[in-house]
Amino acid sequence: MNKPVRHDRSLSLSQPPTEQTETIASIGLLNNTDLATLADNGIDSLDDLADLASEELLDIVGAANMTRDVADQVIMAARAHWFEATD
Repeated sequence: MNKPVRHDRSLSLSQPPTEQTETIASIGLLNNTDLATLADNGIDSLDDLADLASEELLDIVGAANMTRDVADQVIMAARAHWFEATD
């Protein structure tokens, strides 16, 4: 997978949340800037987020803005729906 292009986080603040970023927001742990940055980089669904490795997430949001432990928690929370029982 190619390394995502990191956009200027300050420019992302002007974009309104989308239904997809609101779904990602439902897992918690991410602020509005992180959500906008993810959307700017094509991470538009829980599955997109769940497919990332911790290092990829840190490359996107910036390692100065998130610890590896938090990145791991975000990704595992995004993957949680993969393991939910279906009736």
